[in-house]
Amino acid sequence: MLFVISLFANNLFAQGAYVNINTGYGFNMSSQNLYNFDFYNYTTGDDSFFAEQVNVSLGKGFNFGGAIGYMFNKNIGVELGVSYLLGDEANAQDDNAGEIYDFSISSNMLRINPSLVIASGFEKVVPYAKFGLIIGSGSVMYEVVFNEGMSERNWIFDGGIGLGLSSGIGAAFNVSENMSFFTELNMVNLSYAPTEGELTVATIDGTDILPSLSISEKEIEFVDSYTFNYDNLPADSQPDKELKQKMPFGSFGINIGLKIGF
Repeated sequence: MLFVISLFANNLFAQGAYVNINTGYGFNMSSQNLYNFDFYNYTTGDDSFFAEQVNVSLGKGFNFGGAIGYMFNKNIGVELGVSYLLGDEANAQDDNAGEIYDFSISSNMLRINPSLVIASGFEKVVPYAKFGLIIGSGSVMYEVVFNEGMSERNWIFDGGIGLGLSSGIGAAFNVSENMSFFTELNMVNLSYAPTEGELTVATIDGTDILPSLSISEKEIEFVDSYTFNYDNLPADSQPDKELKQKMPFGSFGINIGLKIGF
């Protein structure tokens, strides 16, 4: 990309500050096989079963945001972007001879994206590339439903910060001296490990059992390590401890937007 950009050295991004607003969609990239996220179908009286793996990336979905930037000269600049991810839902199922568990997982995430901008191009069309960090904090919604509502458990996992890398290449189409439309392909390589979890829905046969559960049954603290002693069990009044799990938030997608210079 740097070589291609170096071929075009005419009129570049104008020097100075600018803002942009953008929206787009990201597809699966760097997906993982999460626990319980596969399809199993067992048949009564049959020695065989059907199984299918489900690949999940929580970075897949619709996003919108904006950025402020500054071009030091016509070739080099910096940009600070902020975006919000509305992740798509991934689904899996375990059908054990009619006992059916439906699993679903989705995400939301606020992302901050400082980047280096390298620009070049013609007077009307300006190709550019971006390279930078991406910092995210969000929430993951995990739901388990047994036999179409006979019982249900909904969890929210949040807390903590994810750190990754981002890159993109695109082109801006100038419509006036201070305004342009742009489209870009972008790639995000990011994982995120929540630090806490909370059970928000717990039902059996339509009856809410959440108030009757102990703190340890409806709250989780995700840690790097812990010690468990069967002779000295943790109190029910304290959150349960579990190891952190890095969840995939990678994506490859396209964004469109409007840029306004000052």
